[in-house]
Amino acid sequence: MTTKVIPLFLKPVLQDKMWGGTELRRYHYQLNSDHVGEAWIASTYGNDLSVVENEPYAGQTLKEIWKKHPELFGGHPDHVAFPLLVKILDAKENLSIQVHPSDENAQKYFNERNGKTECWYILDAKLDSQVYYGHSATSKDEIRDAIKHHELDRILETQTVQPGEMIYVPAGTLHSLGAGIVALEVEQNSDNTLRFYDFDRVNQKTGKKRPLQIDDAIKVTNTPNILPAKDQTKRVPDPDNPDRLRLLKSKYFNVYQIAVENDTKIKDVTTYSVNVVVDGDGTLVVNGTAYPVKKGDTYILPVQVKDYELKGHVVIVQAIANQN
Repeated sequence: MTTKVIPLFLKPVLQDKMWGGTELRRYHYQLNSDHVGEAWIASTYGNDLSVVENEPYAGQTLKEIWKKHPELFGGHPDHVAFPLLVKILDAKENLSIQVHPSDENAQKYFNERNGKTECWYILDAKLDSQVYYGHSATSKDEIRDAIKHHELDRILETQTVQPGEMIYVPAGTLHSLGAGIVALEVEQNSDNTLRFYDFDRVNQKTGKKRPLQIDDAIKVTNTPNILPAKDQTKRVPDPDNPDRLRLLKSKYFNVYQIAVENDTKIKDVTTYSVNVVVDGDGTLVVNGTAYPVKKGDTYILPVQVKDYELKGHVVIVQAIANQN
């Protein structure tokens, strides 16, 4: 079968969460409850698989296309999985205080290849909303003592956030999204989480609290706390494309923002990308074909798309995997 090079528009997979709400309606998603916490918008992980919406690949999962058409992604060995998982999160309430494993610890504790380094691009935040980001403990025993005496707040570091901020969360970082935040999350292809504390919430369906994994969480947490270098989230203009900014440079992925006021041409692209329309609406033009795009849309541009055009008033966050 001949491979057709087109943008791959993906259908979101919505997930109910105890801490979720209804903010994802503003991204044109059809919610079936009032506590939707996550939209998995580019996923090949587990059973929550993104499905392509446009022909000729309509109905196929991203996982299938990755396997059947590696040429769209620049080629890869059969055993290599799609490297990214991209979500939009609506934290009506605090998420659990948690940590994600490194690659090494993912293999040890979850028997999986990938750890979970991630980042948040803050889409919306109520006044004084904050994230939990790191800790002040100097040893794992100090973390354990704080939990034992119900004083976790004593060692938690917090940070007030505003829309447009980028926060990098390497594996091993104690963290949580706070209430009132909507965030785009780009991460390694993993969903493994170890919880310290879940605010004593009870699941109304089960009548039980969610399980905690305190001992293992302490083992995988960076201690003392290690925060990334500030230059990793320094905004760097793309010299070839004036409307494109690099927001994050990391080991596993880089993240960019493309802000279009009327019309812009993106050129000299060298790899495939996951693109999320986070605001506005407009038109994407690839090889002379126009595709309408709006807030909430997610599409993958294959590696063969070296140049394209965007028209309208639209903001796009673009994730590009680093091949390790």
